[in-house]
Amino acid sequence: MIPNFSPDINIVLSVCAVIFAFILLASIIKRFRMCPPNKILVVFGKVGGAQASRCYNGGSTFVMPIFQNYEYLDLSPMTIDISLGNALSSQNIRVNVPATFTVGISNDPEIMGNAATRLLGKSTMEIQNLAREIITGQMRVVIASMTIEQINADRERLIGGITQGVDVELRKVGVHLINCNITDITDASGYIDALGKEAAAKAINDANVKVALETQHGAIGQAEAEREQAIRVAEAEAAAAIGRNKAQQAIFASQAELAERKAEADKRAEIASKTAKAQADQAAYNAEKITQDARLARDEAFARADKVAQANAEKEKVRVDAEARAQAVRIDAEGRANAVRAQAQGDADATIARARADAEAIRVKLTAEADGKKALLDAQAEGLAKFANADAAVQILVAQQIPELARTQADAIKSLKIDKVVVMGGSNASAGAGAFVQDLFRNVMPLHETAEAAGITLPGILGTMKSDKDAPAPVATPAAPTNPAPKQK
Repeated sequence: MIPNFSPDINIVLSVCAVIFAFILLASIIKRFRMCPPNKILVVFGKVGGAQASRCYNGGSTFVMPIFQNYEYLDLSPMTIDISLGNALSSQNIRVNVPATFTVGISNDPEIMGNAATRLLGKSTMEIQNLAREIITGQMRVVIASMTIEQINADRERLIGGITQGVDVELRKVGVHLINCNITDITDASGYIDALGKEAAAKAINDANVKVALETQHGAIGQAEAEREQAIRVAEAEAAAAIGRNKAQQAIFASQAELAERKAEADKRAEIASKTAKAQADQAAYNAEKITQDARLARDEAFARADKVAQANAEKEKVRVDAEARAQAVRIDAEGRANAVRAQAQGDADATIARARADAEAIRVKLTAEADGKKALLDAQAEGLAKFANADAAVQILVAQQIPELARTQADAIKSLKIDKVVVMGGSNASAGAGAFVQDLFRNVMPLHETAEAAGITLPGILGTMKSDKDAPAPVATPAAPTNPAPKQK
């Protein structure tokens, strides 16, 4: 059953439908984008296929709400000033190549995708910095492959190499090179200035040679003109003389004095001929002299030009050699100073280490000796504490020094030279070494007697000394032979 709405509700529904349609139409119109020719419209999001974005230069497109979005890339040219300094050439000479580059985002369909991928969302300053880094690297690569003469003289080749390398690298980020302008190229060593001075000197010498040649041509032409003039004058005078002679001959033909006047006329003609010849010879001589002077002037000009060029070259060579020797001396002095400082530092460290090692060894040795002496004194004090009285302790200390006394007595006689030892063994010579030892002990002062002579009573542990009354009666020994034979050992 269809509900029956009132007319007011139908109007409201109609108005709502109209408003909804208007809003939908406005949204569609708002998402309809047109791209101006100086920009690139980048639509990204769900663009279909494997593409990350879709680029438009000019024209229009519809950007779907929610599923797509868009941004613009500006195609306006950007000027980048690069003051490249200390760039190394193929001759290992560092040059300064300031240049100005004009770049812009490319609208080539094959490159716009690179621009959208790598430059979208970046500011103009960031794009310029990226392009500056790429251009600087390519300029260093191109300069490193050229000599100073090629860089200074063949600017077209330099700009072509830089343009080709830079444009290839810039295309990878969506930018293309519009223009390249290199201003003034300089170097720190003054090599380019020297080349300029050499070219100027060569141009001046060529100009001087041309001036000398033109002067020579002018002098030669003037001499030839003067000689031609002299010849023509002589010929004209000769012709005039001949005409006068013929007229005179016709006038005086009928007269009686024709012979005399003819002779006089011949004489004057001869004089005039000789005079004309002499003048012609003088003119030829003057022309030849002028030619020789011009030739000498030309040779002198050539010689002066060669001397000036040679002097300038020698002067420049002396200056360059002096600078090279000074640089070598500075480098050698710095190397020697560094080596001396390093050796002195090493010697000082080694000396300090040896001194510390010696001090540590002495300290360890003294500590060990002190510990040993302390242990000995402790042992002696512990041994002396076992005796009942002080006399026994003193006797023990004296007994400890007896080996040192015996060593001193032995040292007193050890330096004596003894060729042989005669042992008088009495009649018991056949007893051998045993009888000798017994006689030795009998003839040496007993230990107790030695201590008694010193006023010391040895302890009982060293034995007792028998008194005279307790001494056994002497044993009679057989009489020694009258001449006993000594026994050597």
